[in-house]
Order: sequence, then C-alpha cells, then structure tokens
Amino acid sequence: MVVDSSTAPRNGAIQINGRQSKKKRPTVKLACIGSILLAMYVIFVYLIMVTFDGSATQNKNVFTERNGADASSGNLRSGSATIERAGELIIAPQTSANAKPKQSAAAKQSSHAASKTKELNDTLTGVILTKLTRGNRDEALQDAGVAAVLSAAKMGDHLYETEGIEKPISDGEGRTPEMPVLTAYCEPVNQTLWQTKPLPARSGHETKASLFSVQYPHVNSCQYLPSQWPIDTPPVDLDPFLPWIHDVFPSPDGKSVVFVAQNRRRCYNGQRRIGYKEELPEGAIPHKNYIHLEYGKNYFMRPQAALFQHVPLKKIEVLNDGDDGSDKNEPRYRLASHEDADDEGMETRFICRFKSFDPTATPYLSIVGYSLSKFEVDYDYHTFRKGYLRTHTEAGYDNHVIWTSQLLFKCPVPPDYQNEVKSGDSVVNDYATLYVDVIPIRTPPRYTPPREFFPPRYNFKAQLENLFVPDIEWGKDHVLPKIDESGRWENIPVCMPSLMTHGIVPKGGDMGSLALTETVDSKNKRLVEVAVEDASTKIHKVIACTWASTTFKTRSNRAQVGDGKRRLKEWLEFNILAGFDHVYVYDNSGAFTNEESLANVIDIFPPDKVTRIDWPCKICSNRDGNEGERSSQYAAESSCRLRFGTHARWLGSFDTDEYLVPMGNFNSVGEVADDLDKKGMKVAIFKSSPAKPRFDLLDDPDKSAEKDGSFTPTVKDDETFLHTYNCNWEQFPRSNTLTHRSKQMYRSDYVKLHYVHYATMTVVSQMSEDETRKSGLVWTHKYKEGYLHEFWELNEATMLHTKSKVAHNLLMWKQQCKKSSMSEGGCAVGFPFPKDADSKKTRDDGWVYNCYVNEKIETYWSPKLMDAIKQRGGRVMQG
Repeated sequence: MVVDSSTAPRNGAIQINGRQSKKKRPTVKLACIGSILLAMYVIFVYLIMVTFDGSATQNKNVFTERNGADASSGNLRSGSATIERAGELIIAPQTSANAKPKQSAAAKQSSHAASKTKELNDTLTGVILTKLTRGNRDEALQDAGVAAVLSAAKMGDHLYETEGIEKPISDGEGRTPEMPVLTAYCEPVNQTLWQTKPLPARSGHETKASLFSVQYPHVNSCQYLPSQWPIDTPPVDLDPFLPWIHDVFPSPDGKSVVFVAQNRRRCYNGQRRIGYKEELPEGAIPHKNYIHLEYGKNYFMRPQAALFQHVPLKKIEVLNDGDDGSDKNEPRYRLASHEDADDEGMETRFICRFKSFDPTATPYLSIVGYSLSKFEVDYDYHTFRKGYLRTHTEAGYDNHVIWTSQLLFKCPVPPDYQNEVKSGDSVVNDYATLYVDVIPIRTPPRYTPPREFFPPRYNFKAQLENLFVPDIEWGKDHVLPKIDESGRWENIPVCMPSLMTHGIVPKGGDMGSLALTETVDSKNKRLVEVAVEDASTKIHKVIACTWASTTFKTRSNRAQVGDGKRRLKEWLEFNILAGFDHVYVYDNSGAFTNEESLANVIDIFPPDKVTRIDWPCKICSNRDGNEGERSSQYAAESSCRLRFGTHARWLGSFDTDEYLVPMGNFNSVGEVADDLDKKGMKVAIFKSSPAKPRFDLLDDPDKSAEKDGSFTPTVKDDETFLHTYNCNWEQFPRSNTLTHRSKQMYRSDYVKLHYVHYATMTVVSQMSEDETRKSGLVWTHKYKEGYLHEFWELNEATMLHTKSKVAHNLLMWKQQCKKSSMSEGGCAVGFPFPKDADSKKTRDDGWVYNCYVNEKIETYWSPKLMDAIKQRGGRVMQG
C-alpha cells in the first residue's frame, strides 16, 4: 500500500490511501486479515477525527495563550505566544517580524518537535506511514513535516536581508501589526476519493474545520520578496494542491500578477534499480526494473500534476446572506464540461481574490475583486505537439517531460487597480497595500492522452470517445466550496513592477520614453505581431541572466567549488565588454552559507548594468542524470525571463563559466542580435563543451596536490579564466552537435518557456492548427522549431565553456596526458597545438597536444578583458 498522509496536525489524524500493489497475495486468508485490520484502523481514525472535530466546535471561539510551551505537547518552545483555535496553530512572535532568526534555536525546536511527530513514521496494520518532511533539503529540519514547516514559518528558511527596512510604528510608516500576514491554509487530501465517480464534492463546513494554517510574518518586504518566500520547507509538503511558488510579481502593465512555481513531485523522482529477487516494498510501483527512492512522497505529491492541467468552470448563483462572515458578492463555481463552461472559466486552475489594505479604513482589509487564473502556456497541448502520449503518469516516471518542471500562471488584476499597480503606487515604504489569495481547484490529475480533453479553441475532436467525460468524472453539480472553506495561499503581496522594485526605472516612470524602436521586415511581420505583447516596454536590446553563488556543489555532491566571486567578477566584466545591456544575477549563495554573498562583487559595477536578486532557495535534488531536479535554477531562469525579459528583445541564460564570444566582424552581442533579427531568427544556439585549462597557465600543481597524485587546477592570480581555458579539444568550427550541452540566446517575446538548454515552448508551438495556417506557416502535428539558428562559430559567435576541474578529474593525469586523446575525456588539462604544428603530436617534455586555441579570443578578447579588469579594480584576483 501507499500512503496518502492527509495532514491535520491539530488533531493528529492521518488519512490512509490504500493503494494495492500489483503483487498477488498467496492466500485469501491473509487478504481477509489485512482487510479486517484496515477496517479497524479506518474506524479508529474516524473516531479520533470526530472527537477532535467536536472539541474544536465547542471551543471555536476560545483562545488559549501559552508562553514557552512544551514542544512535546505539540507546541514549539520559543519566546512567543502560541495561539490555538479550531483547525489552526498560529505562531505569533513577540519580537519584530524582521528580527534576525537564530539558526541554533530553529534546530533546537525541530529536535524537540520530533517526538511529537514520530508517530508519522510508525507502522500500523501493515501500512507504512510516510513522514511528510523527507523532502526537506535542510538536514536540521528533517525530523518531521509539521514541525519543519512550522519552524521554518517562525524562524525562516534563511537569514534575510531586511535589517533597516522596517520603520518604527510610531512614525506611521513601515510595517504595522494590523498588516496582512502571508498565510498558507493547508487542506487534508484524501486521494482514495478520486476513485469515486462522480468526484464527491467537498463539504465546506467540514473542510473549513480541517484547515491547518501556517503564517509567515517574515515575508514582509517587496524588495526582498524572492529571498523571503518559504521555498525550502514549504507548506506544499502538508498540502500538495498548493502551488510551490518561488516568485511572484506584477506584469509591467499592471494587468496581471505573475506566478513562477515548480513541480514539487519531481523532487521525489529519484530512482534505484530493483535488486535481484528483491521483494517490492509495499506501495512501490516499478518501471523498467526501477522504483522511486521516495515512492511514498512521490505518490503523496500526485496533486502537483493536476495543477498543470486546466479545468472548465461554470459560474452559478448560490444564496449567500453573509451570516457566516463571507463576502456576499463572492462568485461561486461548479466544475463543468467545455460546452457548459463560461468563457472566463474555460481554461483555469485557481480562483484569485484581491484585497486592499488601508490602515485608515474600517475594516483595514477589504475585498476588491475576484478573477480566474490563466496559464502562461498550455502544457497538455505541448505534450501533443511533442508527440508524447501523456503529460503525467500515475506512477510518476515522467522526468523526461521537462516542460512540467515549471508551473507558470497569472491572476488578472481588477481593472480599477491596474493603473495603481502599473505605476507602483500600490506599494508604500516597501510594503504592499494590495494582496491576492490563490485558491487551487482540487481535481485529480488526468492521465488520459491530452487530446481527449483539449479546450474548444484547438478545434480537435477526441480520438477515443468517452475517455474523459467531465459529467461522468465530476458530475453536473459539483459545486466548489467557498474560498474561506478551501485550502489556499492568502495575503500574497502585490508589489511594484520589477524594474521599479529594483531601481532600474523610477517609481511611476514612463518606460515608453525609453523603449527601443524596431524595424520588422515584411517576411516576418505577422509572426512578430503575434509574439510581441507590448513593444513599448523593450528598453534593452540584449540582457543576460545567471544563477550563481559564492560556492557550489557539483552533481551528486562529489566536490565543492568555491571560486564563485572571482568567476562572477570576470564574467560580468566580459559581458559588459561584449555588449550586454544589463546582467541580472540570481544570487544563490544563501543556499550554502549565511555568512557571505555575491553582493560585494556586484556593487563594483554600475547599477544600470548589473542587478542582484537574492535567491537563497535550494535545489531539491542534486542527483546525476534525469533524476536530478535543479528547481532553484529552473525557477530563477523563468523568473528572469518573465520579470526582466519583458523589457528586452533578446535574452541569454548562462552560467558564470560560459562566455558568449562575438566572432568574425562582430564585436558585440548587440550586433549579433541585430543580424539575427534581419534573418528573422528567434532562437540562436551555441555549441558548448568543457574547455581544458592550459597547464602552462595554471598555478603550481604541487600547491594543491593530493595523496593520490591528483591536484586541483587553479588559475593564477594574474590570469583570467577566459585566457586560461581558451583551449578546446575540438578545432573551430566544431563538428560535434553537442546538443545536450548547447546554450541559447532567444527573443524573449517569442519563447514562452525555456529549460536551461532548450526553447521548450514558443509562440508558434502554442498556436492551434488554424492559427498556424492563417499565419502562413506550415502545420505539423510534431512541432519542429522553424526559427532556430545555429551560429557559425568562426564568423558569428561561439561559446567558451570554462567549466571548473576538480581533483577528481585529475586522477592519473600524468599518465593520461602523455597519451594521444583528442576528446573531452582523457587528460583534463590542456596542451595546445602550436600555430605552426606539423605532424608532431608531442611536446619536447613528453606532454601530448590535445586542444586548440581560438585566435580571436587569444588576440582580441583576452587583452581587452584584462585591461577592463585592471581599470575597474586592479588585479584579476581581487573582488
């Protein structure tokens, strides 16, 4: 069996999802015993739930306050007031919300709380209960799910950079006690109900009583919102229908609030091979002789898949006199077929509720509007265009479906507030006055082929009739509960547009006066009209985004590399020199350390050229191969594209060891971009393979020598990475495709979703067949990008990948480097062929030539980079 740990930490009730494995039972007798035990357990859980629900109802308006309560009784020990009421536990710090948390205290609280939640790991009636927090990457908070989430909510996942932002309350400025607090209302999930047809409607009264709220008082600054958001230990671990949000911000026109979320289920897709004659663990679903390492949590997170799929809604009239305190004007909806759905509700997944905060009004917080979410892309339709059978699988073996890593959606802002959001006037002293609640619509994931439930705009007919029929799956009267009776994210701040938040343009500034002009040739006029949403916001020609840190761990945590500051300083200098108009650095240092960041390096450069976004969230899986999920990096790329790519024609997301080098007659990436526009191209691809650091330019190997004879290649203080690594194992232009490592520069208004190496979804790939043909383009079921340009490395641009080498790469290097090997493997350091190389393949000292120098990098870019570094800050190593 597999666990569905429906979480109601208030009363300790656990919901069991008894999914039977495919293995046959040897006897009927054992099956009967198992059924009896399971029935007894269900009755036991039911009695507990009834008892606690009854006591909760009796004490609905009774508050008890305890200071320094014992953690073993379910309350975390702290210098705070712990308030309990029906269905919720509120941690209310007595100190300032911006006070710097103490990590040691968080670890101590988590340890104390472990005894309370140990029961989640006990074995009962043969069913393995899945502990809710195995997904936490922070070792100190892995003891228990509820304790971990609450501890993170109170203490924070990171040390925030908000000192000095808060103003004294007496001044009438800054944060005040009555301001809304970000809150996650977690709703228990019983996946066994998914088997019932039609899907049972949730009882609003019962659901409201079961909600478990977690407050986040530390999330209080618009400027630092990405660094404060609860990501590493999210409430999603308690309620998998909540979107795993990594970033939120308004669109430049103020019409939408944009959300960048990730798929939490993919964090638990790591696999292992099934052992010889191994008996499958209860509930594990095998696939090609593999099972998930954390199959219980992979199963528990199935609702995350549903969030990528649209649901049609029909607005209905329901009598609401407001006696229960709810808004009389709140719209009510039912699940519907496409034929019955409203146009507004045809393709949605979340209900959005907007609220305005005014400290001079009574009440302070008032509801000002509702809307239904819209997807940035159609994930199911892209699955169809890629020729895949399904977007999601019940067993969860779908890491290859890379477009389901990033959940991108938006909530339309009420019209009366759009200008206020656009101008930035909805933010006062870094605090929002407009808030949005996000309420997921809870339906099971669809595992049928996407074509069986396409929205009408695609004009497709189902290939197999009755494969998914809403009236059968959901019924015709499945009414959604009221918002306050549903699990949800509440009080999400609506901040200023991104350029204003980061001081790139002044608050209320007119970006139209800064916009670039663009000439479009007639051949591509129709395509550009479709692609460009608002050309008036394009103030840059080319920008770069990077996700970087002071230190990082290589895949599978084999080694730690600590040259992040030095690399970033050189990389920024080169990119400004090469013509990037602006560079956005997503600083991931906080994922590894609270002691330092990249801020002092970025401060060297002018703010109109380089912007830092504090981005301390961790990757949720660092395994090798397709089992790894570098969620923090994926979210950073999407955030940069949607926040800042909106204001640029072209965008490139690169690591700080990747140098995009203009070649031939081009001396800037701006010139390269102009040439691509003339050719009508939308995506440009660069070949990339790790270069070899030249042995003669490295520091003395004896300084970093290991006992096994290896050493760590270290660039000298007076050298650059660009110059040292200018030695590629294949001569330019390279003939290998190297697609798995290639990087891209692309039109930000054309690419709708980008995944590290690939322009995964584009404007054209999302077009219906009718839209494609009307645009004069060729339609094919399996989409192939028609606006992709591969750079000619000698005459246009090339990528030099200066990937760090560690001691592990230099095992037996003396033997390897005296063998002939013209490949990426073999000798990890470089011995370049001389310009006048003849048939001789070996140097006089015995080392074998194994790489080639790029002449333009050697004679043009390297000297220019060295001069720029010296002019800005002295020696290369400084920073």
